[in-house]
Amino acid sequence: MEELIIYFSIFDGFFDISLLRESDSLLENITKNILKNFHTLKDEFIYTSQKQLQNDIQKMLYRLSIGDRKHYSLYKNINRFSGMEAYKFLFEEGIIQKEISREKPIEKKPNQPLKKELRGYQIEDKLHFSKEFHRFWWTFIYPHYDALDKCEYNETLEDIEKNLGYFVSSFFEELSNALIADLFQEEIVEFGGYWAKDIEIDLLAKLKDGTLIAGECKWKNHKVNKSILNKLINVTQKAGFEAKYYALFSKSGFSKELESMQGDEVLLFDLESFRRLLDDR
Repeated sequence: MEELIIYFSIFDGFFDISLLRESDSLLENITKNILKNFHTLKDEFIYTSQKQLQNDIQKMLYRLSIGDRKHYSLYKNINRFSGMEAYKFLFEEGIIQKEISREKPIEKKPNQPLKKELRGYQIEDKLHFSKEFHRFWWTFIYPHYDALDKCEYNETLEDIEKNLGYFVSSFFEELSNALIADLFQEEIVEFGGYWAKDIEIDLLAKLKDGTLIAGECKWKNHKVNKSILNKLINVTQKAGFEAKYYALFSKSGFSKELESMQGDEVLLFDLESFRRLLDDR
């Protein structure tokens, strides 16, 4: 399951998935199918002949691939007017998708001015790539265009080896949300991440009866312990929510203490739990 998740996080949306070979390692498949085909694949990421628009699109997609995915952060170091044109293009072409923020507007009380740090605060939606392969391209391929143009692969492969875990962790969050949606499909009315000022929750799902499920996802090489559960409970309460269920998703399993707590309120999901999504397909 670990290997399947990693492969899917990279090659979902790849142009010819049949070229992948089971006998090759992940890095061999990346080298043969992506790096050695760089000059051909690169053309797929030239979206327009308008030079300024293409430059803005490249900057925005790179920032989206490595940043916090919040809407306004995409415009950093880009002219706002041309940036809006680039954003409109990407959205209309289906290259990116929007995840609507569920944060409530700050309540303004009569005769009580907002704190200074809140006066310029804006609620922001988040954006996602429609295809994981495109996210992989802008994360790991785009920064190394010069080297790859000369058929030099080492620095790209080193970057992938060093940062792949962090890259996959974002996809693991999306899979975890998909798993909860599948498990509670008859009852669930909304799911996804929750973010607000100084608050991030990987998963916050709501059922028809108002029941809330808060979740934390860990793509790490060590077991999740009780401190992660306590942190999730604290941040959920800080956000003003009372969750009935706390769900933990872990690549490497859980401590014995956490396993003993699994029951009505604590839900634990290891990699084998995700096989359900494969079976449904």
